[in-house]
Order: sequence, then C-alpha cells, then structure tokens
Amino acid sequence: MKLTRTIIAGSIALALLAGCGTPGKGKAEERQAVAVAVVTADTGTVIRSTNLIGTLVGEQQVTVTPKLAGRVTEIARAEGSYVKAGDPILYIVNDIPGMDYKPGPVLSPISGMVGKVNVEVGQSAAPGMPVATVASYSNRIRVKAAVSDADLQHVRVGATADATISAIPDQVFSGRVTRISPMVDAATRSATVEVTLPNDQHRLVPGMTASVRLVLERREHVVEVPLGALFATDRTRAVTIDGTTARVHTIQVGLVGDEKVEVISGINPGDKVATTGKERVQDGDAVRPIEAGVR
Repeated sequence: MKLTRTIIAGSIALALLAGCGTPGKGKAEERQAVAVAVVTADTGTVIRSTNLIGTLVGEQQVTVTPKLAGRVTEIARAEGSYVKAGDPILYIVNDIPGMDYKPGPVLSPISGMVGKVNVEVGQSAAPGMPVATVASYSNRIRVKAAVSDADLQHVRVGATADATISAIPDQVFSGRVTRISPMVDAATRSATVEVTLPNDQHRLVPGMTASVRLVLERREHVVEVPLGALFATDRTRAVTIDGTTARVHTIQVGLVGDEKVEVISGINPGDKVATTGKERVQDGDAVRPIEAGVR
C-alpha cells in the first residue's frame, strides 16, 4: 500500500515538473515565428473562363435527305468529294414489284465537301432520313459547343476564345464568339454557342473535336491577388504581413477568376499577402515570410 502511494506521489510530482518547466518556455514556443508564403498584391487583369467541348462544323453545313423512299443504287460522290449545289450525291430507285422506276438522284443543296455518307448501296432510304452531310468551309470554320445556363448570361458575341484540337495538339487557335443560341435545352440545361476560328491553312476539318476556353468575365486595372490568398470558408478575411508580423484584414472581393481574385477594398497594391500557411496565424502573430518562388 505504501509502495503504491509512493508511485502515485512520484507521478504527480513529475507531471507538475513537466507542466512548469523553465519559466516562460511555453509562451516563447507559442510566439515562435510561423513560416508563411507571401505574394505582393498588384494591379492587373482578372479573368474568369470556362472550358467547353465542341465539334467543328463548316461555315455552311447541311444534312441531305431524300424526297422519296427507295433503295440506294449508286453512291455518286464519295466522302471527301467536292460537290456543287445541285450535283447528285447518290441515286435511289423505288423498287416496288411490278413498277418500272428509274433511279432518281439525291441532290446536294449547297456547294462544298461531302463529309459523311450514311448509307450503302442496296440499303433502303426514306424521306427525311439523313443520308449524307455536306459542309462548306474555307479560311474560317466554326465550333459548336454547349454552355451551361448558369454561364450563358456572361457569354457575349465577340468574346475571345482559344481552341485546341485533339487531332492537332501542337497549336492553339484563337477565335471569337459569333453566335449564341437564344434557347436553353430543358434536358441538358445548356445552350449552343458558336465560335469562329481562322483556318487559313485548312488544317481544321468539320467533325474534329475541339476544347474551347471561353472568357466569361474580365476585370482590368484592378487590385489582384492569387486565389490562395482567400480562406476556403471565409472570403471576407485576408492576412497581410507587416515585416514579420501577421495582420488580419476585412476585405471585399469582386470577381473570382481562374487564378486571380479582384480585391475591391482591404488590400492595396504593394501589400504582402499570405497564401500558404495563413490558416495557422492570428492577428499580431510573429511570422517568417517566404516570398513566392524564393526558397
């Protein structure tokens, strides 16, 4: 029993000694400078964009359909062939038993290139059935893509857009929005946007897939900081660094862009703003600032 009491008393003494330690040591550790990454607030341009997936189409592009039902007897223009308006693309014959019909042509409504033939010789076709596609394109080509209804309000005719083509990954094609659909598809909650691209070298062909970066909003000559300067749960606060001291500010944020944020008030150009590590400090804490890009 005495041995047990001795062990308990010794444990309590050790705990007290550990808690006390050297006078002031705990407070000194609390004041130890925290390393934070900092950037300098500047004046510049904040951009918000969206990425869309679309398909290249000609300046003019039509789906060809027959006017009569029948059986395909001949493909007059193969895929990749050039046709003039009124040229036959294929022939169809109405082969009802006992009737003597001659093959009738299915004509191209525009001049251009036959991009796709959807039927084979011997296959049946009917009025309204898509049997071919003809596209006309020269030094310009269009991208049709779907944009969400939430972003649609920010799309403007003339807005800049950069497109990359999966078949030509070594080049970026810059164009502009030339048409915006006034209707939103109820099923997809999206509308069609058309972007016209230059095609001087005729490398772009209808049917190719394109990834389009479309600029939705732009703010120029504004105070900007990186996205990392914002707190994930509170966009009304930011931490600036005054020498080696952290200062917490109330800020007003404008446009939140792809990489930068517009700050309307609370931060001025030239201020050192904390990014990584800002969550670990409070107003007045000592910090060890590390400039972005400097080790």
